[in-house]
Amino acid sequence: MDSLTEYSKIARFIQEAEALKNTLRTGWLKAGVKGPESVAEHSMVSALISFIIAYLETSNFDLAARTAFITLIHDLPETRTTDLHKLARKYVSVDYEKALNDQLELLPSKLTREIKDRFDEVKTFVEDADKLELIFQAKEYARSLPEVMKYAENVQLKTESAKKIREALQKLEKNWWIYFEEDR
Repeated sequence: MDSLTEYSKIARFIQEAEALKNTLRTGWLKAGVKGPESVAEHSMVSALISFIIAYLETSNFDLAARTAFITLIHDLPETRTTDLHKLARKYVSVDYEKALNDQLELLPSKLTREIKDRFDEVKTFVEDADKLELIFQAKEYARSLPEVMKYAENVQLKTESAKKIREALQKLEKNWWIYFEEDR
């Protein structure tokens, strides 16, 4: 990887990923949330959740780290397609796989192959983390807009760890920082 052209492609890839900070999660907009999270914010927390789930399920740190990386980029196509909420997807079809493949072509071919080879390996963890982050976010937004909990009602999780985390979240009644204030 010596040529400036290859590094220019990498810079374009990173520049495009930066756009996720300005791409809002449109389902929350449709639900009436003012100033919803960006796709980048969602991806960051989802990556953290996926790392934890993968590690709890496998006790394999390297697999958990790979899972977190794949989760970080799982919504990358939304820089090109936007974040289409559930209602919009009834009417519009988007080729997320093509968008992601086109984006990954900006990276060195060996890295692109490594990334693509990992998707199936960690798919369940990524999906559960994506859904679990939605549940956490819905609970947060429900403080001012209770009806958004509808988004989280029928979410199906596959891994035992994700299910247990959801159960624990449902029992939490206070904001995170209050627990630490009370421990003093």
